[in-house]
Amino acid sequence: MISFLNSGILFLSSAILIPILIYLFAKRKPKRIIFSSIRFIKESQQKQKRKINLKNLLLLIIRILIVLFTILAIARPAIKSDLLKKGTDHPKTAIAVIIDNSYSMNYLVDTQTDLEKAKSIAHQLNEIFTENDNTIILTLNDNWNKLHSGINYGKLSDKLINEITISAHIMNLENVIKLAEKKLMETHLPNKEIYLITDMQVQELNIKLGFPTFFIPTSQNEDKNNVSCQNAVIKNEIVNKGLKKQLEIELVNHSKILQQDVIYKLFIDGNTVSERATDLHPEQRKKLTLPLEMNNPGWHYGYASVKNERLFFDNRSYFSFYLEPDPNVAIISDLEQIPVTLESILDIYTKNISVISTENVNYEILQNFENIIVYKKQKLSKKMISILNKLKKNNRKILFIADNNLSIEQQKYVSKLFSCDFQTFNSSSRNIDQINKFHPITKLMKNMNNIDLRDFWEVTSNSNILLRSNEFPLAIEHQNSVLWLFDVESIKNPFLLDPVFPVFAYNCLQFTSEHENISYEIGHKIQLDSPNVTLPDGTSITLKNNYFSPAKTGIYFNDNTVIAVNLDYTESKFERWKNLKIKNLKLLDSKWQDNILQSRYGFELWKYLLIAVLVLFILEMLIIKREERKKS
Repeated sequence: MISFLNSGILFLSSAILIPILIYLFAKRKPKRIIFSSIRFIKESQQKQKRKINLKNLLLLIIRILIVLFTILAIARPAIKSDLLKKGTDHPKTAIAVIIDNSYSMNYLVDTQTDLEKAKSIAHQLNEIFTENDNTIILTLNDNWNKLHSGINYGKLSDKLINEITISAHIMNLENVIKLAEKKLMETHLPNKEIYLITDMQVQELNIKLGFPTFFIPTSQNEDKNNVSCQNAVIKNEIVNKGLKKQLEIELVNHSKILQQDVIYKLFIDGNTVSERATDLHPEQRKKLTLPLEMNNPGWHYGYASVKNERLFFDNRSYFSFYLEPDPNVAIISDLEQIPVTLESILDIYTKNISVISTENVNYEILQNFENIIVYKKQKLSKKMISILNKLKKNNRKILFIADNNLSIEQQKYVSKLFSCDFQTFNSSSRNIDQINKFHPITKLMKNMNNIDLRDFWEVTSNSNILLRSNEFPLAIEHQNSVLWLFDVESIKNPFLLDPVFPVFAYNCLQFTSEHENISYEIGHKIQLDSPNVTLPDGTSITLKNNYFSPAKTGIYFNDNTVIAVNLDYTESKFERWKNLKIKNLKLLDSKWQDNILQSRYGFELWKYLLIAVLVLFILEMLIIKREERKKS
């Protein structure tokens, strides 16, 4: 099979008509001379004419072939044949090898991980590549690709293959393939192929492939016996007007078999404080709680872990929290006595409460408080607005509580702060029918479908809604500050008497405190207090700004803040690619060697055509020179 890389040039092949037209219309007519006897002359002339016609026809064929072969060489024909596959050689090919180094590749199969098997396959590929190939090696890690994704003229570096490690933060596979295609376009070889060496873990892939792409499996596993430890969070329980802290974790059995006597541990501040065992049914997600008995104020950090030697990358879930037995709370209010409902919650949270009604307060004074609450402050002076704005600018969090007599002035300020519009104050009873299960404040709370609420402001808002009744939000969060739209002074509000309210209120106080306890995911953009960061391995770095995207799990230190970073756990559950129908994509099996380097174009012929053109030029010159010598 012959194909052309520049098939648009083929229309120029009509240029072969030019030497034919010249031959037909530019014949030299012999000069007419009259002789007395012409019999012998005519015979000689006929013999000479036959020789001339044969010579001219040969020159015509040569010139046609010169024009035709030149145009074909420019069109770059390539031949592909089953006979050529039987040889050990292959056409010059530009090849991008992508090694999947996502954390699922750390799964132990027999005595090797999938990544180790992927490296072995990459070395086998490298033995097949020749010095005539162009090769590129990529991984799913963006930073690695920026350093090592150059074009190699010849084989890959075996040393570079060996240095590839597991990455917790990976690129989208579509973007890696697009990068591979972009790199291949920089080469000038017609044959281009992409090989992804992977455990066949399903990833999002919705792409049009420009080049033949092959997925090479590291193993044929359909199921992986993996257990992970996820979502370690500090849970506060209010019992008999007292507070108990617990660590809640989730152990997940991602396999289809029973896992018995699974050991899980709790480490805090470098010490093992608890070790237990449990059974996990097939594909079970089990929530477990571990008590935290700590009295020392300040930051505490650690991780919960589960023992699973098959894939240990997702065995830990990190956490950090700040313990302050009695945080300082400032309530900016015109009231001398705060409502009983709010007071009972604050009594559990702290003993240090200051009601600030005077205008003598300043920014420096408010900076000394762990929490700042604004409630029933009817008139916000320019000074107070300036202080609140400065607090927000410096990333301080504030809890605003609306009341039934919220002034127009306050409505305008709060509307701007929370991106909402106040409408009317509603005194009718409404059922709480929605709770935000993704927000740190409400994700651990139970459903509230049977709880009623009344005396609240109807607003429209684009902020994060924590609680909702029908179409109206009841509590919202915007830029880390929280707004309660219900009046805590209402004695007819069933929600305020329900046991779930103290939990909600306590979570809001913790969320808006100076030391918030939130863990982040890999790759999440974190705003820091300063550009100085200590990484989990103890290395200290200084950033160019106060934003940081962690690439590894673990505990990070930033000035007086401790930050926990965890996986997103999407790769913990193994699901194998099957019947992935995308044009130019082929899922291979253990006999992948039989399917590689079978490019669609095959061997290029343009060099041979140019050699033929040169030979024809020489032949034409020899014929013409020979004729000139005869005439002379």
